[in-house]
Amino acid sequence: MNLKPGKHTQATRHRVIRIFLIQAFLIAVMAVITLIYGVTQAYSVLLGGLLYLLPNAYFAKRLLFGRQKSSANRALAEMYIGQIWKMAISIVGFSAVFIMVRPLSPFSLFFAFILLQVSGWYLQMKANYRFLKL
Repeated sequence: MNLKPGKHTQATRHRVIRIFLIQAFLIAVMAVITLIYGVTQAYSVLLGGLLYLLPNAYFAKRLLFGRQKSSANRALAEMYIGQIWKMAISIVGFSAVFIMVRPLSPFSLFFAFILLQVSGWYLQMKANYRFLKL
């Protein structure tokens, strides 16, 4: 399949947005379900989901919705810079949550974070069939 760069980028944007929406829905459902165990567990799940979604959304925005890259080297540099900022946002987010939020359920927070990480891998594999051919 021979796609123009614009069409491929647009299709990738749609796939990434759809994955983020599915993950946001998943975290909302998990928060509602964990309300059975308590409010602390529910908002810890929400915080864990936000700690995953916000840095990844920033990374995706930087790569997919930024200005067009002029070369492969520039695109690779943008990817490295985006990853560094994604890690920095994650570190600041986790620090802020553990310092400022009391009471907190760390199990619920990390469970939601890890579940979204695994769901992200799975959804990316399902969204891009070319990945499975590698």
